[in-house]
Amino acid sequence: MKKQAFTLILALLLLGQAVLTSCSEGTENAETTASAPSTDGNPVAVEEAVEEETEMTRENTPDDLPELDYEGSNTMVLARTKAWFTGEMLVEELNGEIVNDAVYERDLSVEERLNVVIDYTLADDTNSLINNNVTAGNDEFHIHVGSAVDTVQYGVNGNYYNLLGEYPEYLNLEQPWWSQYYTQQGSIMGCSFFATGDLFTSLTKLSFVTYANMQMITDYGFGSPYEMVREGTWTFDNMMGMATQVYVDENGNGAKDPKDTFGYSLGGEIGLDVYWSAFDLTICQKDENDVPAFSVDIDKMSSVIEKLYPYYMDNPAVYVTGNGGSDAEQDVIAQMLADDRMMFSPLRIMHTEQIRDMESAYALLPLPKWDENQQEYYTFVHDQYSIGGIPVSVNDPAKASAVMEAMAAESYRYVTPAYYDLVLNGKYIRDPDTAEMLDIAMAGINIDFGWIHTYSLSSCSQNLLRHILYTNKSNSFTSQYAKYEKVYKKTMERLIDNIEKIKDDH
Repeated sequence: MKKQAFTLILALLLLGQAVLTSCSEGTENAETTASAPSTDGNPVAVEEAVEEETEMTRENTPDDLPELDYEGSNTMVLARTKAWFTGEMLVEELNGEIVNDAVYERDLSVEERLNVVIDYTLADDTNSLINNNVTAGNDEFHIHVGSAVDTVQYGVNGNYYNLLGEYPEYLNLEQPWWSQYYTQQGSIMGCSFFATGDLFTSLTKLSFVTYANMQMITDYGFGSPYEMVREGTWTFDNMMGMATQVYVDENGNGAKDPKDTFGYSLGGEIGLDVYWSAFDLTICQKDENDVPAFSVDIDKMSSVIEKLYPYYMDNPAVYVTGNGGSDAEQDVIAQMLADDRMMFSPLRIMHTEQIRDMESAYALLPLPKWDENQQEYYTFVHDQYSIGGIPVSVNDPAKASAVMEAMAAESYRYVTPAYYDLVLNGKYIRDPDTAEMLDIAMAGINIDFGWIHTYSLSSCSQNLLRHILYTNKSNSFTSQYAKYEKVYKKTMERLIDNIEKIKDDH
């Protein structure tokens, strides 16, 4: 199934503000046309003229919210304090920074439109706060913005409204500002307790792409990876064919370390996760009734492990991080790239902020395919991206859903374009080829049900690739999967039972 694109529109990126024409200008043109007679002498209907003359852009994409007036009442949003998410939800004032000001204006617009006051509480452990509020029946937090991997398990335990149900009536998860792909993958028997999309810049910032040091590629005489992507030949084998030719023991100590020069980095744990998506590996699939089951392709998984193992264990051109579960290791690799000591590496888009001052040209490419038979390029998102839900202790879920929908729509219209303008046309990325590559990558976001609900399924996504290569230093997928298969199936049965109980209670 072709993966849903939910953030990036290439025309927007290439044309910038020229595409983001003002609504007032479009309206003026439409009114002029509407007042003129048609060729048969009859006036042209205003609706027809608007349809003919107004170009549909992010800025003027309509939502289906009715006129609502909440009489200045409060809506409390609970969000995280971690530095990654600073400015994603709460912005105190205008400061001239394009994304900051877009977020500020988003909230102001929603407040004026719905006559509400949006307040924020930031906390380190938002999940415990919501759990305590639900247990006590407190209507304190109306929208919860939490961690994709941590928070989702509380949804299947009954702490949140089903966003596909009747009570959050103003949410329309089919609108372009919501990731339909996330909803389709994460739902269980028609229940989806969280949503993600343009409301959260972290969905983009935490997406993994392949960073390429273009100066090193030129110095070693390799061909253009841009053309490989366009031709569909940007595969793991072809990338490694270049990468394995690059290794220099810079400090002459006879050991691989961050001071040396490498062709590729293969992350200890976090860096391994990307291959679930990049190689289109399946953990779970759902039937026609939206009931999930484990469906691991053992043969393909075995082939993947066998291919990664020699690179992971002893290839001199491949740098494996020492502490693979540490985000600091990702920062080390990004710095090696900036210092012309790493040619290729899968890193999050947010690392453009870290390497913005590097002198050499760099590119953001899609993650490589498993082979040329794979039709699409697929993108992994680090599991801390944000998701939003409405706790069941909220007395007015309709109001909470109206605020959440309006905020997402405004983010789609203004915040996402501001972020891409910052990244692509401003501080971080320097050429139109990379804009095209990033468009391809973001159109291929691929998050399996097993990744979304991994903590409810005995950490299935981490217990396979990570544990086999990083922990066990093994190349045997079959034995590892056999060890956990019964446990996984048991936890899946428990997950489904929980959803059935939630549906019965409602």
